[in-house]
Amino acid sequence: MDVVFASSKVNLKIKGSSNMKSIFVLTTLALTFVAGFALATESPTVQGEYIEARSASVYVGACHYGSEFVEGGREATAVWNIQSGSWNDVSLENLTVVAVISAKNNLAIETKTRKSVLYMDPSTTVEQRAALSDLLTTKYANVLGEIVATQTTSVEFAKEGTKYDVTVGEVLKLSANRYPCAGCTQPHQIWYKPLTTIQNAIVGKSEVYRYKDTHLPVTWQQSGVENNIFVGDFSI
Repeated sequence: MDVVFASSKVNLKIKGSSNMKSIFVLTTLALTFVAGFALATESPTVQGEYIEARSASVYVGACHYGSEFVEGGREATAVWNIQSGSWNDVSLENLTVVAVISAKNNLAIETKTRKSVLYMDPSTTVEQRAALSDLLTTKYANVLGEIVATQTTSVEFAKEGTKYDVTVGEVLKLSANRYPCAGCTQPHQIWYKPLTTIQNAIVGKSEVYRYKDTHLPVTWQQSGVENNIFVGDFSI
C-alpha cells in the first residue's frame, strides 16, 4: 500500500488491489475448509439405541430409594444396539454389544472399583470384535472400569414398540418395557442418571432380569417388576 500526499488533501492510492483480493479469496476458502472439516469431525461415527438395566430402582419413592442406595445399585447391564456407523474403518452396522458392570459400592458414586465383562455375538468378525472393544475402551472407559473378560456368545436383541428383549447366551436375560414418553413419569422421583450420556432418555421397568457368569463375583435373579431401566439414543 502506497500513500501519496497531494496539496492540502490526502489521497490514498492502493496498489496491488488484485493481490489484496487474492488474499481475501484465499482466506475465505481456508475458513470455509476449516469450518467444513470441523463439521465433518463432529458428525457421529457410530449411533444407535442404548438400554441400561440397574440393580436398583431408578424411578421410585424416596423411602425405597434410600433403602436401596447403600447396599444396592452395584451392578448394571449396558446394551449398545448399533444401527449405523463404523469404527477404525470397520462397519459396525446392526451389531449389538453388551457389558455387565459390577463395583464394590453403588455405581452412582463408585468408579474406581468397576469391573466389567463384554459380550459379542459369534457372527461378528475378528475385525469387528476388535473395533467394538476399541470403541468401548476409548469412549466408555469410565463407565466400564477394568474389562476382565470379553466373551463371544449369542447376543440377541429384539424390540417391539416399547418392549425390549436382550438375551446373552445362558448368562443374561433381560425383558424390559420403557414408559411411553418422558412426560409419563415424575422427574422428582427419578433418582439416578444413566451411566453414560444419552439422548432422549426415558425410564422403564424390567419384568425379567437375571445374570450368572463366572467372570464376575456376582449373580442376580430379579423377582417381580422393577423400575430400573433407562432407554435412549447414543451417538459417538
